[in-house]
Amino acid sequence: MPLTKEEIFKRIERFKEKLREKNISLAVILSPLNIFYFTGTFARGVLLIGASQVKLLANRPFERVKRESLVDCEYLKSLKTLPLYLKNFGSHKIIGMETSFLNPESYSRYRELLSEWEIESIDSLIMETRMIKSSYEVSCIKKAGRILDRALKRALIHFKPGMKEIFASAILEKELRILGHPGITRSLYGFELTYGHLISGKDSLSPVHTITGQGGKGVPGFPGGAGFKKLKKSEPILLDFSGYFEGYYIDQTRMASFKALKQTEPFYKVSLKILNILEKEIKPGVESGIAYEIALSIAKEEGLEDFFMAHGGKLKFVGHGVGLQIDEHPPLASGQKVPLKENMVIALEPKFHIPDLGVIGIEETFLITKRGLKRLNFTSRDWIFLR
Repeated sequence: MPLTKEEIFKRIERFKEKLREKNISLAVILSPLNIFYFTGTFARGVLLIGASQVKLLANRPFERVKRESLVDCEYLKSLKTLPLYLKNFGSHKIIGMETSFLNPESYSRYRELLSEWEIESIDSLIMETRMIKSSYEVSCIKKAGRILDRALKRALIHFKPGMKEIFASAILEKELRILGHPGITRSLYGFELTYGHLISGKDSLSPVHTITGQGGKGVPGFPGGAGFKKLKKSEPILLDFSGYFEGYYIDQTRMASFKALKQTEPFYKVSLKILNILEKEIKPGVESGIAYEIALSIAKEEGLEDFFMAHGGKLKFVGHGVGLQIDEHPPLASGQKVPLKENMVIALEPKFHIPDLGVIGIEETFLITKRGLKRLNFTSRDWIFLR
């Protein structure tokens, strides 16, 4: 399902509407990922979006960019020429610029280079545009879900007691890679992540320095995810992995074990209950923070509040947006007041952290529709029993 010019220009028009609301008539976009979102190609360069013109100024790799870009592009030999291009876009007192991508040194360079103009940050406007997914984007995310389900089915039959977590994870990673996963899962918040986390037993409780639903010991110098611990018949295995297709991710967590584990049942049952209730309660217009409050209230009613999202301390979130990055806006966290809208894609991940047992939970990715949530994953929610 190739990306089309029509899709790209719909995105640009929606973004222009947001610029007009802020009285900004020219936008300067710098990060390769957002350049990809608006052009269909990754480039080191500058994307200019004006009221009547769109131009990608690409420094490298120009020949590839010229073939792939769905907007007009030119070679940018030197950043020093950028002010001339801005003037060719008309007279502007204020320009909007993507700033969070820049380190302080680069930001200072742009401020000096563009000293003739006032600069306003447009990062939030870009994210607001990306939060609303098109039918093309949703189809990519669904395809990523099908691919993840296929990879799991191919990999899980090879899991054996005594196998190291990292070996089992590599089996699943191999299947995902064969099906087109790039091997890295992009994060908005800088979370370093490969395909996902395969963690088991008490080691899954090991916290990491980023805000995430679970951790794991990982390997020396890279905390989180699979380590050298062996899988045991008496322990739960958590599989939190991304699926990928044409730039887009889907998020999913499933639980598995080699035999029935009665001590895990009440926690998994409540995780499913939370997910099912959130499925019914989340609709357009609901504030994003309400999802966490609903989930927490259910955990309290079930007497499991102390274990809910307790990863190295209380994590007051139960989900996040998903798209070009695994953890996009909006955050479904305590106090967040982002109104949820039709065609946003979100992941919900109610999880419990239980001492002497591990992390138990589930995660699904959903499309927000007029009527509520529509599931985009294809893997059964049932606990997986490995042979």
